[in-house]
Amino acid sequence: MISESTVYVVDDDPQARDSVCALARSMGVPTKNFPSAESFLDFYRGQPGCVVTDYRMTGINGLELQESLHKRGSEVPLIVVTAFARTSMTVQAIKNGAITLLDKPYDDDDSLWQAIRTALAEDDSRRRQKQECAEDQQRIENLSDKEREVLDLMLLGTSNKAMASKLDVSLRTIENRRRKVFSKIRVETVAELVALVLKARNRPTVETASRSIS
Repeated sequence: MISESTVYVVDDDPQARDSVCALARSMGVPTKNFPSAESFLDFYRGQPGCVVTDYRMTGINGLELQESLHKRGSEVPLIVVTAFARTSMTVQAIKNGAITLLDKPYDDDDSLWQAIRTALAEDDSRRRQKQECAEDQQRIENLSDKEREVLDLMLLGTSNKAMASKLDVSLRTIENRRRKVFSKIRVETVAELVALVLKARNRPTVETASRSIS
């Protein structure tokens, strides 16, 4: 869990907010609470953490808050608590990416405790993956134009000999550029190279591409 993660509690019931905040603080996690979804949306700008929100509130409800966050492109994990659970509500919340939907009041704190731990771990994982992807993309951008030409041909499964012919250079030159591509991107195998580049370019990994590159 990254150190600056915060549990954001959104509920128009002060006692409910205090209860969730007390539980989160007992886990050693900072909290910040909001009396409405609107006040949270005014504040939130993508900070690390997770959201625990009531479903039924004055103004924007919990599912509408979830939708508003999605429209902003936010992937912050969200936990919905409600005293008015319905199957359709649960399905919608989970389908839209909520960690879980919990009954309010809870019989004990274990379920909320575990949901918060899961949500914070998921947020941490997403942020680490994005950071790794950004670093991979930077390494690709550090390739020279000629090295990038070779990389693009490798992704198409072009053989060294065909690359040399297409780029009008010697086979040794192609081999040297390939070595630099592997060194700069910091991978050791063709499969690793293909997976990393396609992930950095937000494309699905193509198994046939890794099999065809020689």
